[in-house]
Amino acid sequence: MGDDPDVDSEFGVEERNQGSAWILAVNGELDLRTSPELEQRLRRVWSTGAELVILDLRQIEFMDSTGLRVLLGAHQRAQERGRRFALVRGADQVERVLKLTGVRDLLTVVDAPEDLLAAGESPSEAQ
Repeated sequence: MGDDPDVDSEFGVEERNQGSAWILAVNGELDLRTSPELEQRLRRVWSTGAELVILDLRQIEFMDSTGLRVLLGAHQRAQERGRRFALVRGADQVERVLKLTGVRDLLTVVDAPEDLLAAGESPSEAQ
């Protein structure tokens, strides 16, 4: 009882608006159980007319293929609407998953949200 990591793992998304940009700081595990919540948050943020959405993965402890699907879906949605989507580099496990699957090469990844907010440049060059 209480030792099941699936039950004890906290998942959360903190949203922060900065002009036409939104930063979603995600913590916990991004997996089959938690991905629907992140998808819902992303849809809501895109519906505000956000020009740039930055997903901060620094506090993600684990990500599975369902989490990858959410990231790719957000990237595709941004491209279809002429908007920008980027990630803040996550922990080693998350980075390893992104690199091994080739997803890392498709997405813009920065060390901190401020890297994009300060530059005001389009992150699409990483494609």
